[in-house]
Amino acid sequence: MEIRLWSVVAEGAALAVAGPGARVHETADAVFAAGPDGTVVITTGLRNAEDLRVDGPFPRLVEGRLTGDGPTLHTFARLPEGCLALGSARVTDAARRRGVLKRLDLRLDTPLPEHLLTVAGTPDDPGGADWLDLLPEDPVKALEGFVADWYGEAPAGAPPPVDGQPEPLRAFHRLAGGRPEFYDGSLQVHQRPGDPLVFGESGDGTFELLMEAGADDPHVYYRGLSDQPLRERERLSAYLLLLALTRVAMDRPPEGLAPGGMAFADRAQARRIVAPLKRVPLRPLRWPCARTRIYAGKDTVALVGADDADWFEVYVGARDPAALRRLRRIGLDWASFES
Repeated sequence: MEIRLWSVVAEGAALAVAGPGARVHETADAVFAAGPDGTVVITTGLRNAEDLRVDGPFPRLVEGRLTGDGPTLHTFARLPEGCLALGSARVTDAARRRGVLKRLDLRLDTPLPEHLLTVAGTPDDPGGADWLDLLPEDPVKALEGFVADWYGEAPAGAPPPVDGQPEPLRAFHRLAGGRPEFYDGSLQVHQRPGDPLVFGESGDGTFELLMEAGADDPHVYYRGLSDQPLRERERLSAYLLLLALTRVAMDRPPEGLAPGGMAFADRAQARRIVAPLKRVPLRPLRWPCARTRIYAGKDTVALVGADDADWFEVYVGARDPAALRRLRRIGLDWASFES
């Protein structure tokens, strides 16, 4: 099946390009189809007129096709109204972590015309979230970049970090500079902990945040969230970045002033919410939902949590009300919304 370049088609029509009997795989950020006529990728990862970024996980069959000498790769950009045909593409870079494919960079064979860049959801300022490009390799530097973007420099006279803490936590305290927007909210971090292994707790006090002893970048645990301490997927350095982003999405500091909202969304609605954003390339958090992913852009952070396959718990925080105007048009029944 052939589709005219730069036309907008339904998802089913885009997947049909792979040919009859194609195997379809869906992740939080992309849909793949592998069939006799080619491989199809539908994603929101368009970075500019020529480059796409696709984040994992990747189904094994699709990974083999994308990183080997597979059939033609057909790409589509997801839009609220359908899928924009971007044409064929080739892989320019494959990023792996501990042997697992985490990210693919693609180059379009035919660059997208300039007038379609905004339609396709590319960032207004591609440099607005440069800290994302430091992940997953250097989460401490990424945290520094995020804080500089959103909060600026720490105030003069801020309390120094506590001696004896692991360096990721000391870096967090240096960047926080004693400001309450870093320490309060749904997840709270202790500025001066009584127990050196307990570095925070939930805002309602139902669980504590623990770290293992004696490690440079320790594992993180929730104590009180389940019968036994529950270990997070990421270590402390990456977890502290995710915690800072969670604070922006869920609590929207300063309290009551920052625009944003909370809603329960189906899969299609969740996709529309995060369409202009990039997924933070770290493993999902275990709180507030069993699989909680975070997406970010120049002025917006979104948290999308899944406890089952059908409904998502979504929180969005922004620095500029204009960044949220499109969310009023996607048919969501927001539980709360400030703009």
